[in-house]
Order: sequence, then C-alpha cells, then structure tokens
Amino acid sequence: MTAYQNILFDLDDTLLDYGAAESHALKQLFSDFNLKLTPTVKQTFQNYNVGMWQRFERNELTWDQLMEHLFADYFKAYHQLNVPGRETIQTYLKYLSNNHQLVSGTRTVMEYLKQNKYHVYAVTNGQKIVQDQRLKDAKLLQYFDDIFISQVIGLQKPNKEMFDFVLQHINGHRNNTLMIGDSLSSDIQGGINAHLDTVWFNPHSLYNSTRLKPTFEIHRLTKLKAIL
Repeated sequence: MTAYQNILFDLDDTLLDYGAAESHALKQLFSDFNLKLTPTVKQTFQNYNVGMWQRFERNELTWDQLMEHLFADYFKAYHQLNVPGRETIQTYLKYLSNNHQLVSGTRTVMEYLKQNKYHVYAVTNGQKIVQDQRLKDAKLLQYFDDIFISQVIGLQKPNKEMFDFVLQHINGHRNNTLMIGDSLSSDIQGGINAHLDTVWFNPHSLYNSTRLKPTFEIHRLTKLKAIL
C-alpha cells in the first residue's frame, strides 16, 4: 500500500457538517424575509443551490456572478421577491459562519493524523470568511499545515490547476498525496484530474451513478485509519 504523507481534506460535509449549518442559516435568512422554511421549500432551494455551484465548478459562472445571482435569482424565481444579491448572501454567510458542527469521527481522525505526523491540508471551494470562522470555532485549525480556499487563490475544484497549485505549495508528490471528500463531482473528479489517489467519503451509502472510480470508499471517517 502506498505510504501517504500528505492528506488533503474537503471541508463541507467531510469534516464540517454543512447540512446542519445550512439548515440553521436558511431558517434565519428566510425569517428575515417573513418566509417559512418548510421541508419542501428547503429542498427546492438546496436543488437550486447545488445546480448553481455545479455551474461554478464547470466555469460557467465566475465567483462574482455566483455571489450576485445565487440568492437574487432564487428569491425572484421562487418567491417573487426582489432582494439585493450581494447583501443577502453576505447575511447568509454570516449566519452560516456561526455554525461549526463536526461530522462524526472528525476529531478522532484529526488526532490520529496529528499523532502520526501526517501533513494535513484543507482544500475547499467554500468562502474564506465562513471557513475561517467555522474552523476556528470548531478548534480544528491546530490540525492543518495549511488551508487552500478557492475564493482566495482564484481556482476551484475539480480543476486540475487547483491541485497543481496545492502540490506546488506543499512540495508534495502525487504518489504520496491522498484527497478525501464527499463530492464525486468536485473532490473525486478533482483528485482524478490531478492524478491523485482519492477517498470518497460516502456516509449515506449513495449509489455512484457516474463513471468515476475513487481509489477507496468509506462510510465512516474513522475507516480512513485502515487505509493509511
């Protein structure tokens, strides 16, 4: 088995429970507009949101376009409300950054990696203001050698260039670097694009309907120790 030295982690829904943070933030935001966040409304927004982020990952939207249109277009299309796009998303990000629940097993795995002297890095498409605050509040910053955020470096997963940037800055080699994440389209596709071994974190045992073949698949974070 390859002796991995550099561990690249996605953050949202891999180490940090994005679903819990999103639910709390959406509830607050919808309340600001006197709207009720029903399960159906929440699912409609989540489907829309995923579609917008996938367009960003495919370079169909710039970062500025994503920030301008994400909430403005949603509220206009689904609730007939005209809201200021950038102001609304900044409010949402403030609510989102106040939540830092961990995915089960995160602390155990990070302690294991620290004790065994692995080099650990975060590679995320999230927003700097949100990820910095959540990692700080969750007391996870101590475990990372560095954090790479797409908004900061101007590149995003699954683009090979983002991983090239990371490898260059950590003096890493492709044969001893492992990418771990929950998203097939972002984390696994990105790792494959960069010729890295990958771990698909699949806690809900979803069916892989794509042609992507992660090197490993785990359903609990603690199973990562068996791979390493």
